[in-house]
Amino acid sequence: MKFLRPAVFLALTALLTLAPFAGDYALGIIAEILIYGVFAMSLGLLIGFTGLMSFGHAAFFGISTYTVIALGVHLGISGWWGMAAGIGLSAIAAAFVGLFCIRVSGIPFLMLTMAFSQLLYSLALKWRNVTGGTDGLTGFVRPTLFGMSLDGAVVRYAVVAVGFVLVLVFLYLLVRSPLGSILIGIRDNEQRMRAIGYPVQRFKFLAFTIAGTLAGVGGALYAFFNAFVSTDILHWALSGDAIIMVVLGGSATVFGPAVGAAIFLLLKNIVSSHNEYWMLWIGATFILSVMFLRQGVWGFLVSCAQSALGKRK
Repeated sequence: MKFLRPAVFLALTALLTLAPFAGDYALGIIAEILIYGVFAMSLGLLIGFTGLMSFGHAAFFGISTYTVIALGVHLGISGWWGMAAGIGLSAIAAAFVGLFCIRVSGIPFLMLTMAFSQLLYSLALKWRNVTGGTDGLTGFVRPTLFGMSLDGAVVRYAVVAVGFVLVLVFLYLLVRSPLGSILIGIRDNEQRMRAIGYPVQRFKFLAFTIAGTLAGVGGALYAFFNAFVSTDILHWALSGDAIIMVVLGGSATVFGPAVGAAIFLLLKNIVSSHNEYWMLWIGATFILSVMFLRQGVWGFLVSCAQSALGKRK
């Protein structure tokens, strides 16, 4: 069983390395899956490891995307500096929102996060001079990396893949650290953690801020990938999509939400090209997953692999 995680990581590394040979169209879909994988994994830290269901996580994803593109379009600032600024602003916004949201739990927490997200959505609609409103913001010039423009599909994919792997490794180490054990304890029994003496609200605040910062990483990568942003990226519906990704893949696993993102986006791209009712198929898949795969697709596969390895021993 101890060889399972290294084997999965090696297989993932091999797949990411071989992806550029799949062609530009397939590479674009893979890059999009990795970006939304980062977004879903950041939300998974809240849902699966802290027990906080957020319906406003898209706000931090969108803040970063808007920052990168707006700084580039309006001020001509390099996308790399824009990425740093976008992730920083996402962290600040997550800390600010978290200060209010962690004071409640359950449905009030969910609704409060959605309310903050919708406030930002409304601001983006009204502030047309900066955000472009419903028309979106165009004209972003992708930066270069070692003299190579990110307009090239392979270079752009390489940046996204590196970002995805860094976030994956960071989350893997985080959930296995003492902090990760505390967050899991809060998820499993918050009252007991309070009785032991842990400052539960502080740790919730920390988890919320980290999750928002990681969502900002995904948002910055999305800016490089898409070079366009519109107000839809701040809408609560995107947070709902991320929740579906987390549940589909497995909320109590680090990598599961990324698997959920892959399932969601592949269904969207493949089914929508043949049938306009692609959302029906995603809904049906989600219902079946909730009913029969409580651990999510990835959680189910991991448990099967562990059982098989255990029987061999």
